Amino acid sequence: MAQKAKQWISRPRFWAQVWAARRNYRREDVSHEHPLLFVAGLPKSGTSWLESMLASYPGYEAVMPPRAVAYEQAHKGSHDFDLPEETFTQLRGALAVLKLHLPGSPHNVRLLREAEIPYVVLYRDLRDVAVSHYFYVRRTPWHPEYGDYCDLDVEDGLRHFSRTLLPEFADWMRSWRKNRDRERSIEVRYEDLLDDTVREFRKVASHFSLDASSSTIEEIVDEHRFENVSGGRARGEQDSDSFVRKGVSGDWKHHFTPELKNLFKTNAGQALIDFGYEVDHSW
Repeated sequence: MAQKAKQWISRPRFWAQVWAARRNYRREDVSHEHPLLFVAGLPKSGTSWLESMLASYPGYEAVMPPRAVAYEQAHKGSHDFDLPEETFTQLRGALAVLKLHLPGSPHNVRLLREAEIPYVVLYRDLRDVAVSHYFYVRRTPWHPEYGDYCDLDVEDGLRHFSRTLLPEFADWMRSWRKNRDRERSIEVRYEDLLDDTVREFRKVASHFSLDASSSTIEEIVDEHRFENVSGGRARGEQDSDSFVRKGVSGDWKHHFTPELKNLFKTNAGQALIDFGYEVDHSW
């Protein structure tokens, strides 16, 4: 029921978001070089965090197309979702931040290029993605994968992830690295954003031609620090039931057994090396 309700409200919510974004676009006191900002990233990779910071700029509204919601519910994820041709036409004349988990397929990259939209691709260590994904799905009954994980302990949950989503998530990362438009996009690592949020967010803001002055960047970052969005918990505190959980890098070391390490090396070991998370397979 929860999944159906989420899908049912996605369409009116989307058009309410678009209406607000178009209204803001017409305001005389708001002006941005790029009306639409696009963020691509895997689930549990900091995309919502980055989206929220970008939507802090005057006039911007975060939007979520109902087709993406419906696809995620039907396919237990949207990491292989191709944008409908009309996606960016629907958002014309609107100040919007669009965050999706879709891959860097030739189709998606073409639509972004033709619409002349700048974008950011966000990566995260797939081992930490797996841990965060497991805990998030376990506490989210409306998630399409809840039934797959609700009865699994951490080890079994990570084993299930390694045999199902992990190869696809590794391919997702490779798709953006291979196909993205170098002139219109930049890559950002979640770990770098976590380590020096001001520096990395300034890089993102500059790429989108937004105000990247020290006062603006620091104000936005301060409002969106993990301890502020996680109910007052500091970044490293243990709380597997909080919405954003810990948000730390390297948490996978607390949960991986030798068997899990071997599974991840088999299914994503080269991707971890290619994206700078390991230097070889000896971890």
